[in-house]
Amino acid sequence: MLLEPKACFHCGEHCEPETVVYRSHEGQEQSLCCHGCAGALDWITAQGLESFYQYRDQPSPRPEDQTHWTLFDDPEFLSAHSLALDESHREIELSISQIRCAACTWLLERVLSATAGVTQSHAHLGRRTLTLRWRPSEVKLSEVLGRLDQLGYTATLLTDEAASRQRKKERKSLLKRIGVAGLGTMQVMMFAAALYIGEASFIEADQRHFLRWVSLLVSIPVMLYAAQPFFIGAVRDLRHRHLGMDVPVALALSLAWSASIIATVIGVGEVYFDSVSMFALFLLTGRYLEMQARHQVLDTPVESRPMPMTLARQRADGQYEQVPVAALRPGDQIQLAAAQQAPVDLCLVSETGSVDTQALTGEFQQRKIVAGDEILAGSVNGPTSINATVLRIGKNAFLGKLEHLARQAEQVDAPEARWTEPLIRWFIAAVLSVSGFTLVIWWSTDPVKAFEYALSVLVVTCPCALSLAIPTAWTVTIRTLRQAGILLLNPTHLLAFARATHWVFDKTGTLTEGRFAIKATRQLDPNTEVEEALALLSGLEANSPHPIAQAFRDIPPQTMTQTTQIPGIGIQGERDGIAYSVRRSTDSEALEGHSNHLSITLCRQDAPVLSVALDDEVRADAVETLQALRAQGIEISLLSGDHSRRVQAIAEQLGITHWQAELSPEAKVEALSAIPVSKVMVGDGLNDAPVLASANGSVTFAQASDLTRLSAGVVLLAPNLKSLLDLRQHALRSRRVIKQSLFWVLMYNLVAVPFAVAGFVPPWLAAIGMSASSLFVITNALRLKKLS
Repeated sequence: MLLEPKACFHCGEHCEPETVVYRSHEGQEQSLCCHGCAGALDWITAQGLESFYQYRDQPSPRPEDQTHWTLFDDPEFLSAHSLALDESHREIELSISQIRCAACTWLLERVLSATAGVTQSHAHLGRRTLTLRWRPSEVKLSEVLGRLDQLGYTATLLTDEAASRQRKKERKSLLKRIGVAGLGTMQVMMFAAALYIGEASFIEADQRHFLRWVSLLVSIPVMLYAAQPFFIGAVRDLRHRHLGMDVPVALALSLAWSASIIATVIGVGEVYFDSVSMFALFLLTGRYLEMQARHQVLDTPVESRPMPMTLARQRADGQYEQVPVAALRPGDQIQLAAAQQAPVDLCLVSETGSVDTQALTGEFQQRKIVAGDEILAGSVNGPTSINATVLRIGKNAFLGKLEHLARQAEQVDAPEARWTEPLIRWFIAAVLSVSGFTLVIWWSTDPVKAFEYALSVLVVTCPCALSLAIPTAWTVTIRTLRQAGILLLNPTHLLAFARATHWVFDKTGTLTEGRFAIKATRQLDPNTEVEEALALLSGLEANSPHPIAQAFRDIPPQTMTQTTQIPGIGIQGERDGIAYSVRRSTDSEALEGHSNHLSITLCRQDAPVLSVALDDEVRADAVETLQALRAQGIEISLLSGDHSRRVQAIAEQLGITHWQAELSPEAKVEALSAIPVSKVMVGDGLNDAPVLASANGSVTFAQASDLTRLSAGVVLLAPNLKSLLDLRQHALRSRRVIKQSLFWVLMYNLVAVPFAVAGFVPPWLAAIGMSASSLFVITNALRLKKLS
């Protein structure tokens, strides 16, 4: 039963009984004064921004007093979803699904560059996103987005949930269109076959006329529904005086269909309903294959250590309650549990504590902190709970800024990303020019044939094969590599793996296993055997979350009681009333020849018993992989954030002469940028995300964080460096196949166009030639199904 109308949930005004509208919001029925406010609530919900109503401090304006973009001006919204670069600039990344080709990105960037208050913009073709930097004091974000809306580009907030919904909606819509085009093509082809056979066997004119009308009816859904995206894109391109791929496609479809309708009505001339339907089916399939390449990994995130969704926040009465991370604000007092990861930047309130920053720096040691020290988002708390104050949230926290750095590096277009753009622009302009030229030269001789020959030129030179060549090869490559345990996220990186002559590796977790292992031991108490001492060490480390404990997991432990971890010092415990402890080794206890390793000492009643040298093991296939790459003429470098001694030791072990150590994420990007040739970056740390995004080609592992995986072009599903050799081999084959397909398209058009202009290629033969060209491209791409 509906509640009595009360104040409008959206704008706060009184709800009149005759105009009240009800909506369900977070499980409760809410009253809205009009359909405008109801539409605003629906839009906010669709954006995944339901928390807007929870945090606003006053009712929202009525829809007639605002546009639906006004939400983007809300200070709380901007604080949570945009990055404050300085006192006057903010930056936000938005999703725009209407971005289809390079002309779209060009248009968006030019329009925004001419908008007062917008200082920088970058439209990303592969991800269909827009990164916008603006001065809020000069222009409102709602005004900028409203202008884009007028151009036909609708911006949505780039959140995981909203992006996932958008991808599902896009796939579902395109599959429906492919289904309609496929059914239409099959039906029309049956009627076309009857017409072709009928012409040879002198079928009755009435029967041919009937088949033409039936073909027309079947082709209507194909043209008005399935092919609609091409016409929408073409109208948008022409409105803004730009030639995109949709322009010749829409022109060929509309001219062929219109000519077929006229021929059907007057009973004279050829009909091309089969060509139209088949043409739409091929292009829609190509667009779907390209879309699948973008969506493949985004729909299956694999987070090894997810961020907490809630944190314990202190109430006014001093007690703590669990609240969503999105509800936290700077200045809030929170409690971080033992081994819990910090989702926001914090300032320690407790007297002491410890954090593991391995995810941020790639180093294993826990860092001791005292009251007043900062805890960066992504750090993992030590073995005891701590109290802290929230410093920065959302995009302004350390992880948000690191993501921004990755996106900023990604905005620098790799040479391979749009290498076909000049070819496509030339091709589109040439197709239209040659078709127009054909119409002009034949018009004075025979106007009817002039149109037919011009249409033949448009059909025979249709960019179907060109549009299928690269996405088809990419999709086959993606599926083949995935079967081999290699996930290709960004197909544009594929060519870099074939071209790059310089490969750069991170150390920890990339060339090494990413976990400590025992390298050597030194007996300090002659009365205690090494095996016994190791068992005692294993007992002390048994319940420790520290990475060092992994080195003793396979050693049967001696049971310890009253174990306590002392942040920044070590572990204490008891066995049979005797006190044991683990601490860093002193210089006198360290193992000779292992100065570059981490050394710890087991003590009994403070007397040293055993010293153990620990280090991260080099991957078993690292040496073989690097040697194979060098044999192919590739130069190898090592960039790491770890200490110089450890990096030097690994570099010498692997024969790497070019290495740099103790690098920050920014320094890694600078070091990579200094390499003048095309390069590939291989890394797995969260701090590697920016440098991965800035490389021409990049590789990471499935165990890496979401940000690192999304910044990389390839993810290795198994921690196997030898997969890099398979990746490079397949990249070389893919480049060769793509070149073959493009060469075929070029030669086909060079041969077919003169014959079409001369009138030797009727439209039906042009359609067969176009289909054969597309079939060759697809068949050639299918050869990539084998890795060797």
